[in-house]
Amino acid sequence: MENRKYFILPIFISLLAVLSACTGKSNKEYNYIETAMLTNRDTIVPKEKKPLQIIAVSDSDAYIQAYTNFCLSNKSYDSEFQKSGSISGKPLSFKLLNKELIDISKSVTFLNKERWEKKIQEKVLAFEVKKEE
Repeated sequence: MENRKYFILPIFISLLAVLSACTGKSNKEYNYIETAMLTNRDTIVPKEKKPLQIIAVSDSDAYIQAYTNFCLSNKSYDSEFQKSGSISGKPLSFKLLNKELIDISKSVTFLNKERWEKKIQEKVLAFEVKKEE
């Protein structure tokens, strides 16, 4: 039972991808751009990272993928921070650009959006990477 929690998030993400591919709708391209606090010589400034392409059937599907990426980035940062203290790269926010390069991250709406976000946060927080010895 304990080992199941290690596989929940990858299965969830894979299921989303399969469902997206099987709907018969054409896929759309989006760009996920994360803003993080990065060290630049003596200052720490917010900086946009390199865009990550997301393929999805709808804006809501793309948002769920982007939000999952953002939560995973936060989890990764928090893990590293606990191990080594203050580090550069703390995720602050993200943009989700559609093909017209319009940020839809704040405007996309769908049924139970807050519930989905909470569920994604819980799954990501419960996810643990088990290192092989």
